[in-house]
Amino acid sequence: MTENGLESILDQLREEQNADEPHALPEEEQLDNKLVHPLMEIFPDACPQFIRKICKGKRHSPAVMDNLIAKILDTDMDYPKRQKVESPPCRLNASEQLELMKSILVDADPDYLQMHCDRLIDNPDELKAFVSEALETRNYPTLKEYLRKKQISAQQNQYTNKFSVAKFLEVIPDPFQYFADSKRKVNGLDNHSHHYAMCYLRNKFALVSVRSIRESFIKNEERFLATCKELESYPSFKRLKSKRPKVVMPSVIQNIPLLQEIAFYDHQEEITEFLNKRKIEEEMERKQAKAAGLLQTCACCYDDEIMFKDITSCEAGCIFCKDCVRKGAEVAFGDGKLDFPCLGDCESHFSLQVLQAVLTPKMFSVVALKKQVEEVKAAGIDDLETCPFCDFVTIPARDDKLFRCLNPECMKESCRMCKEPSHVPLRCDEVEKDADVKARTYIENKMTEALLRTCYKCGMKFIKSDGCNKMTCSCGALMCYVCNQPVKDYNHFNGPGGDKTNLCPLYSDTNQLHKDAILKSAEEAKNDIGISVAKKLKIDPTADIQHHYKTNTKPVIPAAPVNPFLGLNREDLLLQERALQMFEHYNRRLHHRRGHH
Repeated sequence: MTENGLESILDQLREEQNADEPHALPEEEQLDNKLVHPLMEIFPDACPQFIRKICKGKRHSPAVMDNLIAKILDTDMDYPKRQKVESPPCRLNASEQLELMKSILVDADPDYLQMHCDRLIDNPDELKAFVSEALETRNYPTLKEYLRKKQISAQQNQYTNKFSVAKFLEVIPDPFQYFADSKRKVNGLDNHSHHYAMCYLRNKFALVSVRSIRESFIKNEERFLATCKELESYPSFKRLKSKRPKVVMPSVIQNIPLLQEIAFYDHQEEITEFLNKRKIEEEMERKQAKAAGLLQTCACCYDDEIMFKDITSCEAGCIFCKDCVRKGAEVAFGDGKLDFPCLGDCESHFSLQVLQAVLTPKMFSVVALKKQVEEVKAAGIDDLETCPFCDFVTIPARDDKLFRCLNPECMKESCRMCKEPSHVPLRCDEVEKDADVKARTYIENKMTEALLRTCYKCGMKFIKSDGCNKMTCSCGALMCYVCNQPVKDYNHFNGPGGDKTNLCPLYSDTNQLHKDAILKSAEEAKNDIGISVAKKLKIDPTADIQHHYKTNTKPVIPAAPVNPFLGLNREDLLLQERALQMFEHYNRRLHHRRGHH
């Protein structure tokens, strides 16, 4: 027998011997998952090692399961807990962070948010502080301003470096008649627009002195085209000998009407050529259409020479000229209607496509928006709300007390309860309406009048902070601060310690005097406008008067004057009285001599 054959026989014998002896199971085989898994679900915060330990060596049965549950509960929930592993904070990239900021500050300028996002992307704490401060103060450029700037920038390009005669005539179909109309409303120029116009005029008329240009501009009441017409005829003998160096034009201007005037002045020849060419082409087309019998008749104005391109129809096929349809749509919209019926006898309507073809872009966008809003409202969508200041509709979050309008022309925040502009943190019943403001202002004015005194001689108003009640105006007039009457001397007053109580006091508590006058005047003002205890002001100007004067009261009444001769013996007293008499005698003689000179 070979050596390999012997080894295989011995191995077989060993295996048969081991098969007859019991051996230990691996740890996994000693655990019954039918016990472990349910217990982990019942006690999800328990440590898995603890669950496995108490289940080790046990087999699943109802009695065993109940026993294990009771064993765990007997610990009063003081069993080993699963370790909480905190996942590292998820770091947003720049684009995700920007979108998050936009969702929080929905009415903020996106360029402004982009700038701060790029600056603070590596400082999460500072970025969080920036967003918190922005939410609290709302002191940031708004989306409305951003869209306005973009719109102005596009319009500025339309009339400057990207000027097109065709697009210009779409906005102003007959510019010569439009700019020559004396009734055309021209708003005054602000400082930026004035500077822009002056820079253009200085460059355009480089042989005219700046002083003459300025005088002409002011003389024509800052009307640009009128000034240009006058400067064109400026006498040649008054012109400069050489051209003045050009000045740099401002890069940004928001006055679109001024840009339109400048564009018209710069491109008059091009516009004239374009209009003449178009007129010739239209005449040729009309002759060809008439010869071919293709001219149409409007069913409204009955013009029988309407070109096919100027014809439109209702949904039923009634033919009208575009001018009649446009005028009819404008009248209907002005009456508050959003349905535009046929101008004929049929019951059909004009479609949005037809309206878009006949109305100006601005007018059509307003009509289309109105119709969309009406359709959304008619759909009966739950929680749908409309902006109180425009037609923007949305479904705001239920726990949000503010309605944030995203209409670029509005962008206002309003209270969802009272539909007024946002008054956070005040409640709706704490916000003053126009009538409340007028009433409060009337009372405050009366309180101010009671606090001030007016000189009877020069009319100057003044108020006393301290001192006696005998007032001397800068004009020399004397008056009493208590009764506001003219006085000549101190005989009008009752001095300290005096018994003439029928006279005005020489000294008094100024704060108490002011407080009494203010409260009395406020009460009279409230009675004048019908404010009573039952009908209170939302903001009462007298609410803190008592507290104010209580915390600012100062004792102002001086002590009684001290006798300077108190404590002297009789001989010294007589000498002092003799000296005073001599002093008064010489004082009278001095005044007498001055009177003669």
